[in-house]
Formats: sequence, C-alpha cells, structure tokens
Amino acid sequence: MTKEWTEYLEILSEMKTTDDVQRAYKKQGDEFMKVLSMGGNKNTAPYTRPRPPRGESGLGPMEEAESVVPEIKEDLNRDIWDENNQLNAEISDKLLAIAEDFYFGLDLDAPILDITFTGSMANYNWTEKSDIDLHIVIDYTAIDEDYELIKKYLAYAKTIWNRNHEIMIKGHEVEVYIQDVNEPHYSTGVYSILKDEWLIEPERAEFQVSEEDIKKKIDYFENIIELISKLDKEKKYEEAYGEADRLADKIRMYRQSGLEQGGEYSVENIVFKNLRNSDEIGKLFDIKGKAYDAIMTIQEHAGT
Repeated sequence: MTKEWTEYLEILSEMKTTDDVQRAYKKQGDEFMKVLSMGGNKNTAPYTRPRPPRGESGLGPMEEAESVVPEIKEDLNRDIWDENNQLNAEISDKLLAIAEDFYFGLDLDAPILDITFTGSMANYNWTEKSDIDLHIVIDYTAIDEDYELIKKYLAYAKTIWNRNHEIMIKGHEVEVYIQDVNEPHYSTGVYSILKDEWLIEPERAEFQVSEEDIKKKIDYFENIIELISKLDKEKKYEEAYGEADRLADKIRMYRQSGLEQGGEYSVENIVFKNLRNSDEIGKLFDIKGKAYDAIMTIQEHAGT
C-alpha cells in the first residue's frame, strides 16, 4: 500500500468519531438495497434524453478551465428569468411537473410544503455549467421519527433519480433534492415555484477567495479519487467501496462546514461545485456502485 494511501486512511479514521456517522455506515447496506427499487425509470419521457458518456459534459480536466472561482454576472440568466425577475412560466410548469413526478413516485405520506428553485441559477454567480437546483420541501418527521434513516433514504432516492436522468432546461441540468423544512439553507437566492415569488431575492455582491487554495483542495480530492479508482481496477472491491463511501461523506461534511461558516461563496462550496462540474463526484459514485455490485456478485463456474 502506498504512503499516500496510508496517510489518507489515517485522515479518514480521525473523521469517524460521531455516533451519527457510525450508525449511517452500519445502515448503509440495507438502505441501499431498499432504495434501489425506487427512483425513476431510466431516461423516461418526456423530460430526458440519453446521458452522454463520461467526459462529454462538465468542465473536463481542471487545467482546461479558465478559472475555478465563479464570476459574478451583471444580471440573472435571462433564459430563465423574465424582465420582472420572475421565473419563466413555461419553465415553472415544467419544474413543477418534474418535482411531482419524482416525489409522488416515492409514495410517501408527507405533504409537499413548497417547491423551490435555488443555487447559482437563482443568483448572479451562474455559469453555463450550473445546475438548476430543484428542492422539494417536506417535513421529514411526517414520514418517520427516525430522522437519520429518512435523511439517508431520501438522499439515495435523490441520487438514483439524478444519476438515471439528465433533464435539461435551457441547457442546464435539473438536480432534484428533497429538503427538510427544518434544515438550514444557506443560499442567497431562493424562489418559491409554488408561490411564484422570491423567498430570498439575490443581490449582486463581490467576494474574494484564494484561487490557489481552491485548486490545491481540488487536486487533493482528485488524487484521492484516483487512488480509490486504482483499488477498483485492482479488484479490491471491499476496500474501494468502503473508501469511496467514506470519501463521499467527507466531501459532504466538508461542503456543509463551508456553507455554515462562509456561505455559498466559501472555499469549501466552490471546491465541491468544481468537483461536481468536472464529474469527479460522479466518478466516485460510479466506483462505489461498481464495487458494491462486484462484492454482491457470485461468479458462475464453468461446467455448473
């Protein structure tokens, strides 16, 4: 085992200190199988088109990107927002239909409290690669009292839906997320599609952040993902699955910490968005899924 991998394992071992994380690991196998039976059908009409092979979308290799720091635009994206800064009616109708198709397919008892449009496409830091963040707001406790179980369950349902669909609105992919009504939300732009009004109207504001710090952290995570990929290629599937799972949790907690301390323009959130746009996070989940399948597979022997 390489020196770098040993150091990485030591870092991960320091992270696994909370009871919540430990419980999540233990529950993961059963929950993963339950949720696999849910989510949408792959590339279901009328909203989807075939997903392109890896590498044909996103920013591509980081050296090809002009900058890892988001630019503050002079205006909102006018393909999405009308002259009164209201959401385009046709887009609003389509997003409502997508949200309802996804959520009602889960057959949950909790009512939808709101459906919101948030993230950089509801702000001045949008790019050509920005996703449309479509949030379905519910009360998790209306489903079950075990908050952590429901949170994990819905996270898997969301992941399966988003990975099986590529729904494009004006060239921007729609990412669906089920948000707990009590969950803190750190975006400076939130639009209620149900109410057709801004809950938090964005303001154009400059910010300063170290591009060097962002690139160093992106390189760090990319290197770790490459090490996990090597484990997968070496058919060390249990190691690959475990480390992919832990790294995904680490990236999630890393981003959450940045949002809590510095908001959407924090280094941590910008790093996360670059990893997502370059499909490094997608690569990580692909490795995890492939490793899981390999672990659970029993090979057929010749002559049996």
